[in-house]
Amino acid sequence: MSVFGGGFSPVLADGYQLVPQTRIRLTVVQWMPTKGVYEKWEALGGEFLISQTRTVSLPIIGTLPVGELDSTTLATEIAKRLKTRMGLVETPDATVEILEQPPIYVVGDVNKPGEYKFHPGLTVLQSLAMSGGEFRPLNGAQGSIDKTGYVGQLQEIGNSILRSKIRIVRLQAEMSGAKEMRFEQEAQDDSGLAAAIFQQEKVIHAARMNDMDRQSKSYAELRDLLTSEIAIIEKKIVSTDEDIESIRKELTNVKGMVERGIALPTRQSDLERTLRSYYGNRLDLVTAIMRARQNIAETTRNLDGLYDKQRTEVASELQSEQASLDQQTLKRATTQKLLLEALSGDTGSETRGGMMLAFTVTRQSGGSAREVSASDSTVLQPGDVVRVLRKVSPASPDTTELSAGQKTQSEQASQ
Repeated sequence: MSVFGGGFSPVLADGYQLVPQTRIRLTVVQWMPTKGVYEKWEALGGEFLISQTRTVSLPIIGTLPVGELDSTTLATEIAKRLKTRMGLVETPDATVEILEQPPIYVVGDVNKPGEYKFHPGLTVLQSLAMSGGEFRPLNGAQGSIDKTGYVGQLQEIGNSILRSKIRIVRLQAEMSGAKEMRFEQEAQDDSGLAAAIFQQEKVIHAARMNDMDRQSKSYAELRDLLTSEIAIIEKKIVSTDEDIESIRKELTNVKGMVERGIALPTRQSDLERTLRSYYGNRLDLVTAIMRARQNIAETTRNLDGLYDKQRTEVASELQSEQASLDQQTLKRATTQKLLLEALSGDTGSETRGGMMLAFTVTRQSGGSAREVSASDSTVLQPGDVVRVLRKVSPASPDTTELSAGQKTQSEQASQ
Protein backbone atom coordinates (compact mmCIF):
# COMPACT_ATOMS: atom_id res chain seq x y z
CA MET A 1 0.00 0.00 0.00
CA SER A 2 1.32 3.46 -0.88
CA VAL A 3 1.43 5.65 2.23
CA PHE A 4 1.77 9.21 1.03
CA GLY A 5 0.11 11.27 -1.70
CA GLY A 6 1.77 12.77 -4.71
CA GLY A 7 2.12 16.46 -5.61
CA PHE A 8 1.85 19.15 -2.94
CA SER A 9 2.37 22.86 -2.35
CA PRO A 10 4.80 24.14 0.32
CA VAL A 11 2.73 25.92 2.96
CA LEU A 12 5.33 27.50 5.24
CA ALA A 13 8.16 29.89 4.70
CA ASP A 14 11.22 30.05 6.97
CA GLY A 15 10.60 31.77 10.33
CA TYR A 16 7.45 32.05 12.42
CA GLN A 17 5.13 35.01 12.45
CA LEU A 18 3.13 35.97 15.52
CA VAL A 19 -0.19 34.39 14.64
CA PRO A 20 -3.44 34.96 16.60
CA GLN A 21 -3.70 33.31 20.06
CA THR A 22 0.08 33.46 20.53
CA ARG A 23 0.97 34.38 24.13
CA ILE A 24 4.11 36.52 24.52
CA ARG A 25 6.12 38.04 27.37
CA LEU A 26 7.42 41.61 26.90
CA THR A 27 10.46 42.84 28.85
CA VAL A 28 11.62 46.48 28.65
CA VAL A 29 14.88 47.75 30.20
CA GLN A 30 16.68 51.09 30.02
CA TRP A 31 20.35 51.86 30.66
CA MET A 32 20.68 54.44 33.46
CA PRO A 33 24.07 56.18 33.06
CA THR A 34 23.76 57.95 36.43
CA LYS A 35 23.37 54.61 38.24
CA GLY A 36 25.49 52.47 35.93
CA VAL A 37 22.82 49.75 35.76
CA TYR A 38 19.95 48.57 33.58
CA GLU A 39 16.57 49.46 35.07
CA LYS A 40 13.65 47.14 34.32
CA TRP A 41 10.30 48.83 33.59
CA GLU A 42 7.85 46.48 35.25
CA ALA A 43 4.81 48.63 34.38
CA LEU A 44 5.46 48.30 30.63
CA GLY A 45 6.23 44.58 30.54
CA GLY A 46 4.17 41.47 31.22
CA GLU A 47 2.33 38.75 29.36
CA PHE A 48 0.10 39.62 26.39
CA LEU A 49 -1.98 37.76 23.79
CA ILE A 50 -2.06 38.30 20.03
CA SER A 51 -5.72 38.86 19.06
CA GLN A 52 -7.60 37.34 16.14
CA THR A 53 -7.09 40.62 14.25
CA ARG A 54 -3.29 40.30 14.67
CA THR A 55 -3.00 43.14 17.19
CA VAL A 56 -1.69 43.37 20.76
CA SER A 57 -2.73 45.88 23.46
CA LEU A 58 0.25 47.33 25.36
CA PRO A 59 0.59 49.98 28.10
CA ILE A 60 1.49 53.50 26.85
CA ILE A 61 1.51 52.32 23.20
CA GLY A 62 -2.09 51.07 23.08
CA THR A 63 -3.20 48.73 20.28
CA LEU A 64 -0.26 47.77 18.08
CA PRO A 65 -0.80 45.94 14.74
CA VAL A 66 1.42 42.84 14.59
CA GLY A 67 0.86 42.14 10.91
CA GLU A 68 3.60 39.89 9.53
CA LEU A 69 6.10 40.62 12.33
CA ASP A 70 8.03 37.99 14.26
CA SER A 71 9.20 38.32 17.87
CA THR A 72 12.44 40.16 17.00
CA THR A 73 10.89 42.75 14.68
CA LEU A 74 7.98 43.27 17.09
CA ALA A 75 10.42 44.03 19.93
CA THR A 76 12.21 46.56 17.72
CA GLU A 77 8.92 48.26 16.80
CA ILE A 78 7.83 48.42 20.46
CA ALA A 79 11.14 50.03 21.47
CA LYS A 80 10.82 52.67 18.73
CA ARG A 81 7.25 53.55 19.71
CA LEU A 82 8.12 53.77 23.41
CA LYS A 83 10.93 56.20 22.62
CA THR A 84 8.54 58.38 20.57
CA ARG A 85 5.58 58.25 22.99
CA MET A 86 7.66 58.88 26.14
CA GLY A 87 10.02 61.44 24.62
CA LEU A 88 13.16 59.45 25.51
CA VAL A 89 16.62 60.42 24.37
CA GLU A 90 17.80 56.83 23.98
CA THR A 91 15.80 53.91 22.63
CA PRO A 92 14.99 51.39 25.40
CA ASP A 93 15.82 47.71 25.01
CA ALA A 94 12.74 45.52 24.43
CA THR A 95 12.60 41.75 24.29
CA VAL A 96 9.63 39.63 23.14
CA GLU A 97 9.56 36.00 24.25
CA ILE A 98 7.04 33.52 22.84
CA LEU A 99 5.46 31.66 25.77
CA GLU A 100 2.74 29.68 24.04
CA GLN A 101 1.59 29.16 20.48
CA PRO A 102 -1.81 27.96 19.24
CA PRO A 103 -2.16 24.15 18.91
CA ILE A 104 -2.61 22.24 15.70
CA TYR A 105 -5.59 20.02 14.89
CA VAL A 106 -5.45 16.65 13.14
CA VAL A 107 -8.67 15.29 11.59
CA GLY A 108 -9.69 12.64 9.12
CA ASP A 109 -8.49 9.05 8.82
CA VAL A 110 -6.31 8.91 11.92
CA ASN A 111 -6.69 6.89 15.12
CA LYS A 112 -6.78 9.83 17.54
CA PRO A 113 -8.02 13.00 15.84
CA GLY A 114 -8.03 16.13 17.94
CA GLU A 115 -5.92 19.00 19.29
CA TYR A 116 -2.14 18.69 19.74
CA LYS A 117 0.55 20.98 21.10
CA PHE A 118 2.62 22.84 18.51
CA HIS A 119 6.39 23.04 18.51
CA PRO A 120 8.69 24.70 15.93
CA GLY A 121 9.65 22.42 13.05
CA LEU A 122 6.59 20.18 13.42
CA THR A 123 5.84 18.32 10.17
CA VAL A 124 2.72 16.63 8.81
CA LEU A 125 4.33 13.20 9.34
CA GLN A 126 5.01 14.01 12.99
CA SER A 127 1.42 15.20 13.46
CA LEU A 128 0.24 11.89 11.96
CA ALA A 129 2.34 10.04 14.54
CA MET A 130 1.01 12.24 17.37
CA SER A 131 -2.56 11.38 16.35
CA GLY A 132 -1.96 7.62 16.50
CA GLY A 133 -1.12 7.00 12.86
CA GLU A 134 -3.39 5.86 10.05
CA PHE A 135 -6.95 4.92 11.00
CA ARG A 136 -7.60 1.25 11.61
CA PRO A 137 -11.12 -0.21 11.37
CA LEU A 138 -12.80 -0.63 14.76
CA ASN A 139 -15.52 -3.05 15.82
CA GLY A 140 -19.07 -1.79 16.34
CA ALA A 141 -18.80 -1.56 20.14
CA GLN A 142 -15.65 0.55 20.05
CA GLY A 143 -17.16 2.78 17.34
CA SER A 144 -20.22 3.33 19.51
CA ILE A 145 -18.01 4.33 22.44
CA ASP A 146 -16.18 6.88 20.26
CA LYS A 147 -19.46 8.36 19.05
CA THR A 148 -20.69 8.70 22.64
CA GLY A 149 -17.39 10.35 23.54
CA TYR A 150 -17.78 12.87 20.73
CA VAL A 151 -21.28 13.74 21.97
CA GLY A 152 -19.93 14.27 25.49
CA GLN A 153 -17.10 16.43 24.14
CA LEU A 154 -19.55 18.55 22.19
CA GLN A 155 -21.62 19.11 25.34
CA GLU A 156 -18.55 20.11 27.33
CA ILE A 157 -17.32 22.41 24.57
CA GLY A 158 -20.78 24.00 24.31
CA ASN A 159 -20.76 24.73 28.04
CA SER A 160 -17.28 26.27 27.78
CA ILE A 161 -18.42 28.46 24.87
CA LEU A 162 -21.45 29.60 26.90
CA ARG A 163 -19.22 30.54 29.85
CA SER A 164 -16.86 32.47 27.57
CA LYS A 165 -19.73 34.38 25.93
CA ILE A 166 -21.18 35.47 29.30
CA ARG A 167 -17.73 36.36 30.62
CA ILE A 168 -17.09 38.49 27.52
CA VAL A 169 -20.39 40.31 28.18
CA ARG A 170 -19.21 41.09 31.71
CA LEU A 171 -15.79 42.30 30.53
CA GLN A 172 -17.37 44.50 27.85
CA ALA A 173 -19.63 46.03 30.51
CA GLU A 174 -16.58 46.77 32.68
CA MET A 175 -14.74 48.27 29.72
CA SER A 176 -17.61 50.65 28.99
CA GLY A 177 -18.22 51.44 32.67
CA ALA A 178 -21.79 50.13 32.54
CA LYS A 179 -23.38 49.36 35.91
CA GLU A 180 -25.55 46.59 34.46
CA MET A 181 -24.66 43.72 32.11
CA ARG A 182 -27.07 42.20 29.56
CA PHE A 183 -26.82 38.80 27.90
CA GLU A 184 -28.98 37.73 24.96
CA GLN A 185 -29.37 33.97 25.30
CA GLU A 186 -29.34 31.92 22.09
CA ALA A 187 -31.89 29.21 21.36
CA GLN A 188 -29.41 26.33 21.66
CA ASP A 189 -28.06 27.48 25.04
CA ASP A 190 -28.93 25.58 28.22
CA SER A 191 -31.21 28.09 29.97
CA GLY A 192 -30.52 26.74 33.47
CA LEU A 193 -26.74 26.75 33.03
CA ALA A 194 -26.82 30.16 31.31
CA ALA A 195 -28.81 31.67 34.20
CA ALA A 196 -26.40 30.25 36.79
CA ILE A 197 -23.29 31.49 34.94
CA PHE A 198 -24.88 34.89 34.33
CA GLN A 199 -25.67 35.27 38.04
CA GLN A 200 -22.08 34.41 38.98
CA GLU A 201 -20.69 36.93 36.49
CA LYS A 202 -23.12 39.58 37.78
CA VAL A 203 -21.72 39.11 41.30
CA ILE A 204 -18.15 39.45 39.99
CA HIS A 205 -19.11 42.52 37.95
CA ALA A 206 -20.77 44.23 40.92
CA ALA A 207 -17.83 43.47 43.23
CA ARG A 208 -15.25 44.83 40.79
CA MET A 209 -17.29 47.94 40.02
CA ASN A 210 -17.78 48.62 43.76
CA ASP A 211 -14.06 48.21 44.40
CA MET A 212 -13.29 50.62 41.55
CA ASP A 213 -15.81 53.14 42.92
CA ARG A 214 -14.32 52.94 46.42
CA GLN A 215 -10.79 53.56 45.21
CA SER A 216 -11.77 56.41 42.89
CA LYS A 217 -13.92 57.99 45.62
CA SER A 218 -11.01 57.81 48.06
CA TYR A 219 -8.72 59.63 45.62
CA ALA A 220 -11.41 62.24 44.87
CA GLU A 221 -12.01 62.91 48.58
CA LEU A 222 -8.27 63.30 49.19
CA ARG A 223 -8.05 65.79 46.33
CA ASP A 224 -11.00 67.79 47.71
CA LEU A 225 -9.40 67.78 51.17
CA LEU A 226 -6.14 69.12 49.78
CA THR A 227 -8.02 71.81 47.85
CA SER A 228 -9.79 72.91 51.06
CA GLU A 229 -6.44 72.95 52.85
CA ILE A 230 -5.01 75.29 50.22
CA ALA A 231 -7.97 77.66 50.65
CA ILE A 232 -7.41 77.79 54.44
CA ILE A 233 -3.68 78.40 54.04
CA GLU A 234 -4.34 81.21 51.57
CA LYS A 235 -6.55 82.91 54.18
CA LYS A 236 -3.73 82.57 56.72
CA ILE A 237 -1.36 84.21 54.25
CA VAL A 238 -3.75 87.16 53.87
CA SER A 239 -3.87 87.55 57.67
CA THR A 240 -0.09 87.26 57.93
CA ASP A 241 0.36 89.93 55.23
CA GLU A 242 -1.87 92.28 57.26
CA ASP A 243 0.23 91.65 60.40
CA ILE A 244 3.43 92.24 58.45
CA GLU A 245 2.12 95.53 57.08
CA SER A 246 1.07 96.66 60.58
CA ILE A 247 4.47 95.83 62.11
CA ARG A 248 6.30 97.56 59.25
CA LYS A 249 4.36 100.76 59.88
CA GLU A 250 5.06 100.52 63.62
CA LEU A 251 8.75 99.84 62.93
CA THR A 252 8.96 102.95 60.73
CA ASN A 253 7.52 105.12 63.56
CA VAL A 254 9.83 103.57 66.15
CA LYS A 255 12.88 104.16 63.98
CA GLY A 256 12.02 107.87 63.85
CA MET A 257 11.53 107.96 67.63
CA VAL A 258 14.85 106.18 68.21
CA GLU A 259 16.61 108.71 65.98
CA ARG A 260 15.10 111.54 68.05
CA GLY A 261 15.98 109.77 71.29
CA ILE A 262 12.38 109.34 72.35
CA ALA A 263 12.39 105.47 72.23
CA LEU A 264 14.97 102.89 73.16
CA PRO A 265 16.84 100.95 70.41
CA THR A 266 15.70 97.67 72.01
CA ARG A 267 12.17 98.47 70.99
CA GLN A 268 13.31 98.72 67.36
CA SER A 269 15.22 95.42 67.63
CA ASP A 270 12.15 93.61 69.03
CA LEU A 271 9.97 94.83 66.17
CA GLU A 272 12.58 93.77 63.58
CA ARG A 273 12.73 90.26 65.09
CA THR A 274 8.95 90.04 65.08
CA LEU A 275 8.84 91.14 61.42
CA ARG A 276 11.40 88.50 60.44
CA SER A 277 9.36 85.89 62.29
CA TYR A 278 6.21 86.83 60.33
CA TYR A 279 8.15 86.64 57.06
CA GLY A 280 9.34 83.15 58.02
CA ASN A 281 5.80 82.06 58.84
CA ARG A 282 4.61 83.36 55.49
CA LEU A 283 7.29 81.35 53.66
CA ASP A 284 6.17 78.25 55.55
CA LEU A 285 2.59 78.85 54.45
CA VAL A 286 3.63 79.32 50.82
CA THR A 287 5.66 76.10 51.03
CA ALA A 288 2.64 74.30 52.47
CA ILE A 289 0.51 75.45 49.51
CA MET A 290 3.13 74.21 47.04
CA ARG A 291 3.28 70.86 48.83
CA ALA A 292 -0.52 70.56 48.82
CA ARG A 293 -0.67 71.36 45.09
CA GLN A 294 2.00 68.73 44.46
CA ASN A 295 -0.08 66.20 46.38
CA ILE A 296 -3.16 67.18 44.36
CA ALA A 297 -1.25 66.57 41.12
CA GLU A 298 -0.02 63.20 42.41
CA THR A 299 -3.54 62.23 43.50
CA THR A 300 -4.90 63.17 40.07
CA ARG A 301 -2.21 61.04 38.41
CA ASN A 302 -3.05 58.13 40.70
CA LEU A 303 -6.75 58.50 39.90
CA ASP A 304 -6.08 58.56 36.15
CA GLY A 305 -3.65 55.65 36.54
CA LEU A 306 -6.31 53.69 38.39
CA TYR A 307 -8.67 53.95 35.42
CA ASP A 308 -5.87 53.25 32.92
CA LYS A 309 -4.78 50.15 34.85
CA GLN A 310 -8.36 48.91 35.08
CA ARG A 311 -8.93 49.40 31.35
CA THR A 312 -5.64 47.68 30.49
CA GLU A 313 -6.39 44.68 32.70
CA VAL A 314 -9.94 44.35 31.38
CA ALA A 315 -8.74 44.70 27.78
CA SER A 316 -6.16 41.96 28.34
CA GLU A 317 -8.77 39.67 29.93
CA LEU A 318 -11.23 40.41 27.14
CA GLN A 319 -8.63 39.66 24.49
CA SER A 320 -7.68 36.39 26.19
CA GLU A 321 -11.32 35.33 26.63
CA GLN A 322 -12.14 36.14 23.00
CA ALA A 323 -9.18 34.02 21.89
CA SER A 324 -10.40 31.18 24.11
CA LEU A 325 -13.89 31.48 22.60
CA ASP A 326 -12.47 31.35 19.07
CA GLN A 327 -10.41 28.29 19.98
CA GLN A 328 -13.41 26.51 21.54
CA THR A 329 -15.55 27.34 18.49
CA LEU A 330 -12.93 25.82 16.18
CA LYS A 331 -12.67 22.80 18.47
CA ARG A 332 -16.45 22.35 18.39
CA ALA A 333 -16.51 22.50 14.58
CA THR A 334 -13.72 19.91 14.41
CA THR A 335 -15.50 17.58 16.86
CA GLN A 336 -18.77 17.93 14.95
CA LYS A 337 -17.01 16.87 11.76
CA LEU A 338 -15.49 13.90 13.55
CA LEU A 339 -18.89 12.86 14.89
CA LEU A 340 -20.46 13.14 11.42
CA GLU A 341 -17.65 11.07 9.94
CA ALA A 342 -18.08 8.47 12.71
CA LEU A 343 -21.84 8.30 12.05
CA SER A 344 -21.65 8.15 8.27
CA GLY A 345 -18.40 6.28 7.65
CA ASP A 346 -18.14 2.49 7.69
CA THR A 347 -14.50 1.72 7.02
CA GLY A 348 -14.66 -1.87 8.20
CA SER A 349 -15.51 -3.21 4.75
CA GLU A 350 -12.98 -1.11 2.83
CA THR A 351 -10.22 -2.86 0.95
CA ARG A 352 -6.88 -1.87 2.39
CA GLY A 353 -4.84 -2.88 -0.60
CA GLY A 354 -3.94 -0.10 -3.04
CA MET A 355 -4.73 2.70 -0.56
CA MET A 356 -2.65 5.83 -0.01
CA LEU A 357 -2.79 8.81 2.36
CA ALA A 358 -3.43 12.31 1.07
CA PHE A 359 -2.83 15.37 3.24
CA THR A 360 -4.26 18.88 3.19
CA VAL A 361 -3.50 21.79 5.54
CA THR A 362 -6.07 24.47 6.38
CA ARG A 363 -4.48 27.70 7.56
CA GLN A 364 -5.79 31.10 8.63
CA SER A 365 -4.34 33.78 6.37
CA GLY A 366 -5.45 37.40 6.08
CA GLY A 367 -8.61 36.84 8.10
CA SER A 368 -9.76 33.85 6.01
CA ALA A 369 -8.96 30.14 5.87
CA ARG A 370 -7.28 28.55 2.87
CA GLU A 371 -6.70 24.86 2.20
CA VAL A 372 -3.64 23.60 0.33
CA SER A 373 -2.24 20.18 -0.52
CA ALA A 374 0.67 18.98 1.55
CA SER A 375 3.12 16.10 1.88
CA ASP A 376 4.44 14.22 4.89
CA SER A 377 7.44 16.59 5.06
CA THR A 378 5.41 19.83 5.01
CA VAL A 379 6.29 22.04 8.00
CA LEU A 380 3.29 23.24 9.99
CA GLN A 381 2.41 26.58 11.55
CA PRO A 382 0.57 27.20 14.84
CA GLY A 383 -3.21 26.82 14.44
CA ASP A 384 -3.00 24.62 11.31
CA VAL A 385 -5.67 21.97 10.73
CA VAL A 386 -4.20 18.82 9.13
CA ARG A 387 -6.70 16.62 7.30
CA VAL A 388 -5.66 13.04 6.53
CA LEU A 389 -7.66 11.13 3.89
CA ARG A 390 -7.26 7.57 2.66
CA LYS A 391 -7.70 7.32 -1.10
CA VAL A 392 -7.57 4.49 -3.59
CA SER A 393 -4.41 4.61 -5.65
CA PRO A 394 -5.40 4.96 -9.33
CA ALA A 395 -2.33 2.95 -10.39
CA SER A 396 -3.11 0.01 -8.12
CA PRO A 397 -4.21 -3.33 -9.74
CA ASP A 398 -6.57 -3.86 -6.82
CA THR A 399 -8.35 -0.67 -7.79
CA THR A 400 -8.99 -1.93 -11.31
CA GLU A 401 -10.32 -5.22 -10.02
CA LEU A 402 -12.52 -3.45 -7.49
CA SER A 403 -13.95 -1.12 -10.13
CA ALA A 404 -14.66 -4.06 -12.50
CA GLY A 405 -16.38 -5.97 -9.71
CA GLN A 406 -18.51 -2.97 -8.79
CA LYS A 407 -19.45 -2.52 -12.48
CA THR A 408 -20.53 -6.19 -12.77
CA GLN A 409 -22.63 -5.93 -9.60
CA SER A 410 -24.24 -2.73 -10.92
CA GLU A 411 -25.11 -4.43 -14.26
CA GLN A 412 -26.58 -7.44 -12.46
CA ALA A 413 -28.68 -5.20 -10.22
CA SER A 414 -30.03 -3.25 -13.19
CA GLN A 415 -31.03 -6.49 -14.96
